[in-house]
Amino acid sequence: MTMTRIVVKWGGSLQDNGASIADDIAALHRDHRIVVVHGGSRDIDDTIRELGLPRRTLRSPDGMVTRYTDAATLTALMMAMRGRTQARIVSELAARGVTAVGLSGMDGGLVRTERKAAIRAVFGDSVRVVRDNLAGRVVGVDTRVLDALHACGMVPVVCPPGMTADGQATNVDADRMACAVAAAWRADRLLLFTDAPGVLADRDDPGSVIASLSRDDAKSLVAELGGGMRMKVAAAVEALDKGAQAVQVCDGRVDSPVARALRGSGTLIGKGCGAP
Repeated sequence: MTMTRIVVKWGGSLQDNGASIADDIAALHRDHRIVVVHGGSRDIDDTIRELGLPRRTLRSPDGMVTRYTDAATLTALMMAMRGRTQARIVSELAARGVTAVGLSGMDGGLVRTERKAAIRAVFGDSVRVVRDNLAGRVVGVDTRVLDALHACGMVPVVCPPGMTADGQATNVDADRMACAVAAAWRADRLLLFTDAPGVLADRDDPGSVIASLSRDDAKSLVAELGGGMRMKVAAAVEALDKGAQAVQVCDGRVDSPVARALRGSGTLIGKGCGAP
């Protein structure tokens, strides 16, 4: 029997419901191949504050907001995600009998990036070029380390940063990393967990979840979305274009979030899907 390939994006804002997510992964991992990709927004913010660093963001001319990652912030980011978020996830899974292995995108050449040497960002009423931001774009994913771990019955747990061809660490958005991994690994389903019930037709109405979107409808909707949801839907479109079979934006705050998502909760985005 061919095992279903599932990528679970475990959002850094969802650590209060980590036990429920871990319960589901423990129940499913023997019958499915699962890769966990995580961010660490809360842990990163805490670490930055403890180190006395400023928390800064960049807004692109088209409205995307990302973390401003200078050298000190990149160090704090790696400390937080590997030492706090990832250690907690691996521990949660181990407590449920799952042998998990923590990786960054740098390990085993897993996530290859190119640094964005110069980016345009909005400052007040002007647009300036920023050159000290250590952010990158994903240009390739080598899935051999994922397959090797699965062959040993282990669950990979992956976080940023990625690495350039010359060995430089670069920050990448965890949603985009999850989408790149899902595409390269030809995942049957990518579950993007968030602190919302799905993509909403009305952002002020949590009951207005859009059950399904085609790839084209999702792409058209991106400009109308705000905050983290905009990045998630944009990344979902990229994942579909590069090989993922389906992407689901779903609520990570509920009981049994993975099982509920696989039963159809949230918003399913796929090439053959369409809004009802």
